[in-house]
Amino acid sequence: MTENEETSRHSFWTNLSYGTYNILWTIPSATINLFYIFYYNKIVGLALWQVLVIVAINTVWAALNDPLIGWITDRNFKWTRKWGRRFPWIAIGFIPLSLSLIMVFSAPDLPKDGDGFLIDPLPAMLWLLLSLFVYDLFITLVDIHVSILRADKFRTETERRKYAGSWGIFDMVAQSVGMILPPLLVVDIFFGELNPLSYTFMAVIMASIMIIFGIIFVLKGAREDKIIIDRYYSRDYEPLRIFKGLWLVLKQKSFIALYAHYTLWLSATTIMTGMVVYLTTYILPGSDMTIFLALFMVGGLVSIPFWLKILKKFKNNKKIYLIGSLILIVLVVTLGFFQTDIDFMILMFIFGFGNGCIWSIGMPVLYSNVQDDFVVRNAKNQKGILVGTWAVIGLITAFIDEGLITLVFWFTGSNIELGIRLLIGIVPALVLLTGTLIFWKLYPLTQEKVMENKAKLLELGF
Repeated sequence: MTENEETSRHSFWTNLSYGTYNILWTIPSATINLFYIFYYNKIVGLALWQVLVIVAINTVWAALNDPLIGWITDRNFKWTRKWGRRFPWIAIGFIPLSLSLIMVFSAPDLPKDGDGFLIDPLPAMLWLLLSLFVYDLFITLVDIHVSILRADKFRTETERRKYAGSWGIFDMVAQSVGMILPPLLVVDIFFGELNPLSYTFMAVIMASIMIIFGIIFVLKGAREDKIIIDRYYSRDYEPLRIFKGLWLVLKQKSFIALYAHYTLWLSATTIMTGMVVYLTTYILPGSDMTIFLALFMVGGLVSIPFWLKILKKFKNNKKIYLIGSLILIVLVVTLGFFQTDIDFMILMFIFGFGNGCIWSIGMPVLYSNVQDDFVVRNAKNQKGILVGTWAVIGLITAFIDEGLITLVFWFTGSNIELGIRLLIGIVPALVLLTGTLIFWKLYPLTQEKVMENKAKLLELGF
């Protein structure tokens, strides 16, 4: 028996409502990636190496904490039959997650020396560390269960490709809000562009938006129906032990290949978008960064139907994802050679169009297929430890970003324009090329294997 791959049991509104989660997840990610380095370096007064130390500590903590959260919470509790296995944790975590964004951008205002650096950086470093701990705890708790529920709710390839459209559109909207609105909120309206209170005010507004869309998602999209809940009780099995589970995750080729590519893709795009703040300050002063970021988002938004149509026609997830990644590498290289505002605007739009392939296919389609692969390989409907391990991706990305930015600016010294151009073009292109080669060589899930896994899921009752 196999599920009908040409139909979906979910309505348009189910796809749409589930897509609203991207507002909740992407806004803090985009806001933090865009501003936290600039904020803690130029506003708070920490040196770049001090920020790197904190990010490194947080990455180590997350490497232990995130898989543990997934392992502890991915099991049936006394409330599971009534409320589901995923919904309670999502409902518990989304408001603290929203409030943690305010904490990140509310560092204490401390005395600085003549160069603008803190005389005593320790309190600010501890604040950043605590803020990242809290943020990581709740975004992991929420995202683990949203990611697993996505794979459980949208089971067939048709459902996943259809949902990918809603996912991509809401993700683009969230990226737009997360990248375009914050710069507007920190300009000289209430407190002044370089006033720390401007960043706190910005974070309060963004957190309020997160809470509103979080409520919408929890009321509809995050609910588990009887079909999904019944699968949690369809088969008895011994739960995975945590260290054995970690070993099974790390030796799964499909996970490692996609994890490596997605981490390095996120690193590349985060470096580039983060440099837009520096670019409009040092190379194109007076330029409006919101226009550049908006064109990047519009390019991605209009590309989603194109990439999904190509995917539907060829029905080969790996091949289309790989082609899109190679095209993106070429587009990234060109960004570092801009001369004026106009050509940078054009390049950002084209870059966004190429980026839409990874955006719309990676998480909703390939990542769900990797989760299926894990369940089939181990004959246990217990994916929390895999998704918890995946959750470390954001911290590893931040560490790579901060490390490369620190290294390049140290290498280029006083030639800040050269450093910015390298970090917008050549450096992220090389990062992305590395991830693409790893994915090409290691990712084993052909379309035939994907369909075989779906049939085995039905045999297992999952």
